[in-house]
Amino acid sequence: MDAISLILAQAGKTADEVASLATLDDADRSAERQFSGEAPTLTSLFGNVDAEEFDPGRFNPSPAVASTMARCLEFLLERKKSGTLLDHKQMLIHAETLSGLARLGFFGLAIPTEYEGTGAQLGDLGPLLRALTTVHPDLAVLFEVHNFLGPVTPLLDFGTESQKQNYLPRMARGELLGSFALTEPGVGADPSKLSLTATRVGDKYLVSGVKWPITNVVYGGLCVLILKIKGEDLPKGRDSGMLIFEIPREDNQNFRMVRNRLAAFDYLWNARFRLTDYEIPADRLLGPPGKGLAQAFSSLAKGRGGICVNSAAKTFRLLAQLILDPHSVEDSGGLRRKGRPAGWTAFRSTFGRPIGEAPRIRAWIGRATCHALASRVLGDVCFRLAANGVRDETMGMIAKVFATKGLLQTAINAYQIQGGRSVHRDERRQATRNGDEFSVADSENLIENYIGENMHEFTIATVYEGPNAVLADVGAPNAMTRGIRTRFLEPIGMAEVKGGFGLWAKAKFGVFVLQTIVGSLNPWVGSLKSVQNLFPQKERLIRQALRRNRVLGRRLLFTIARHQKNFMDQSFLLGDEGGIFDQLCISIASLVYALTLTNPNSEYLLVAEALNQEAELRIRGFTESAALQHRWAEIGRSMMDSESSLFVDLISDIEISGIPLDPRFIDRFI
Repeated sequence: MDAISLILAQAGKTADEVASLATLDDADRSAERQFSGEAPTLTSLFGNVDAEEFDPGRFNPSPAVASTMARCLEFLLERKKSGTLLDHKQMLIHAETLSGLARLGFFGLAIPTEYEGTGAQLGDLGPLLRALTTVHPDLAVLFEVHNFLGPVTPLLDFGTESQKQNYLPRMARGELLGSFALTEPGVGADPSKLSLTATRVGDKYLVSGVKWPITNVVYGGLCVLILKIKGEDLPKGRDSGMLIFEIPREDNQNFRMVRNRLAAFDYLWNARFRLTDYEIPADRLLGPPGKGLAQAFSSLAKGRGGICVNSAAKTFRLLAQLILDPHSVEDSGGLRRKGRPAGWTAFRSTFGRPIGEAPRIRAWIGRATCHALASRVLGDVCFRLAANGVRDETMGMIAKVFATKGLLQTAINAYQIQGGRSVHRDERRQATRNGDEFSVADSENLIENYIGENMHEFTIATVYEGPNAVLADVGAPNAMTRGIRTRFLEPIGMAEVKGGFGLWAKAKFGVFVLQTIVGSLNPWVGSLKSVQNLFPQKERLIRQALRRNRVLGRRLLFTIARHQKNFMDQSFLLGDEGGIFDQLCISIASLVYALTLTNPNSEYLLVAEALNQEAELRIRGFTESAALQHRWAEIGRSMMDSESSLFVDLISDIEISGIPLDPRFIDRFI
């Protein structure tokens, strides 16, 4: 029995609990060994990190990659304008849209050139995903699932050369749409309980079980299965595997698939399927047997950056929906007043003045702007780290949780700002999806409602790539403390299990704690020598963030030293909703955003100051203050000023839909 299992058993955990917890821990450690380099987030907690490690870098794709991206986006925008982007009858992205994208090289963007792809680096893909989300969010999810989760990334990371040559060129050409099957009914939050099983029989596996729900799992596509393996003499809890599954073109006696009817991502093929003694050749195993979960975690870490940038793009879309005037394209004269777009925040009146002038509303919009800008950068940092072979699992969780919480909060606030009209059905959307024919006159009388109809789209982000609560209360505390447990706590635990005191191990831990305390008191902690475009305000913001992280590292050590045998207390104190991870999220968001500042521009510097102020408050146990509300409100006012940099840069070009029951045109509806 290994140290983790032995200590858990000594703490009174059942055999099943030991197997489950040890499986996840082993998977995490194995996933870390797939990468090289020190995770900068953890270094910032316990050591002197180079701040440049958190720089998202610059978008600088090769000419071939840039050309392919541009052609794909132009093609998508043309089809959106002509109304042929989506197949409303089938509720799918139109087949001709997919075939056109395949011809343009869309599906091979992240595949190396030696396998007929375009060879984009991960660091190139953040802006593309934001652009795809703006065209239609399901396009971004399609690209992410195909490339980051499976099978492109698992094949590149764990596949044999024969497997790569067999599948990657066909995926690059768009002949095989990729999917990733981890989730099963009832085990989404605990993948150590997988029930899909592959039994080794000679040179093949017989696979039986259910996966549900799985995105992109189309007939004739390619899917990566994460499952349990039998017949390989693997120990319980370390018996997972990753298999390449060529999905049949139709149901048969060993395979049946049913499409799910979704309220979010509803133009994607999402399905549930059952395998019954389905034969898969043994040479389709990706990586060694027993490492399936570790490999899956590796892929999930890359996918979280995508969820982060998608959430930022959706947040800006929500803000645009509130601030811009949906009718100004057709009639720019008179509807938009100088300095203030005549959108919902301007023409909805409350207590005798436009609702956008209310301090609370301005603060909501300002906070959303700050969090979306930071989220956009966090996603880019995740991609750059992965591209450089660094697995910073904590950073991936921070990016995903911070961005999706920000999106959800913005959606709730936008719902409230729009008021009771948020619950009105989107008649234009409904008519379009039903294939109804309507005249121009009828079209003017159809009520639209982007915000209320898409609440599922905003909330699902908190679930995909790992539910926020699980990441924050289990995944992040595990990632933040794994190195400490391995170096210090496991030797102490092993000594105590054997009846000793573990004096030497405890002394080493004490020295480490002392070094961390001293480091947390140093105002000049960390290195800024490689930071570009450094000016006084930027230097101050970066140094404050680095010092905050060392303070959090000190608190983390005290927490695990005091509560190492009480997992519930530890999860609560280290996790979300005011815990150390929650505080670390805003501190890292403040740090990475400050690093992107190129000059002391007043509006963007104000955002950086607001993020820093929020982080300083959070570390002291507060969520906000009157001063922070004033700062958010000032940023919100700028977002509603059509001449401000924030407005022009972030939302002025976003396409929006008609606001439900626009009071200026109420006669149309009665």
